[in-house]
Amino acid sequence: MPTYEREVPMDPDTKKVIDIINDVKVAMVTTSAGGRLVSRPLTVMEVQDDGDLWIFTSADAHVLSEIAAEPQVNASFAGSRRWVSLNGTASVVDDPAKKHELWNPLVEAFIPEGPDSSNAVLVRVASEHAEYWDNPTGFAGVLARWVKAKATGEPAHPGGSGGTDL
Repeated sequence: MPTYEREVPMDPDTKKVIDIINDVKVAMVTTSAGGRLVSRPLTVMEVQDDGDLWIFTSADAHVLSEIAAEPQVNASFAGSRRWVSLNGTASVVDDPAKKHELWNPLVEAFIPEGPDSSNAVLVRVASEHAEYWDNPTGFAGVLARWVKAKATGEPAHPGGSGGTDL
């Protein structure tokens, strides 16, 4: 008799984090460099169901030496109504098949040599934990809640937030 695997439903907080990342796409990735925190915008090519991120960069990017020295990173995503802060361990991955899978015209604009070039480097962030904030009403909703809070003395609740281990 054949067996059928049942897909385990994704945790709602993990789904929320992945949805926000897929919506925003560009992360401010923070690394440690010489005792200082350094952030730069990097486009996420793929976020997996477990929250792991795949990013392209060029071989001469400073982020690679920073990851080699200290692989703990933070990736923060800021949309107009939703935000994520995700921490994890970054590594450089030499996987030609994955490069071809993720290659697109956006990457080509920054690395014109193509996915087989030694200049095209993949960074994988093995996600560990993420916090998110979601304000579906935007700034107008926050302002309205602030006015109501001032008038009633009750605290404002601008939206939902949560965290999840990935």
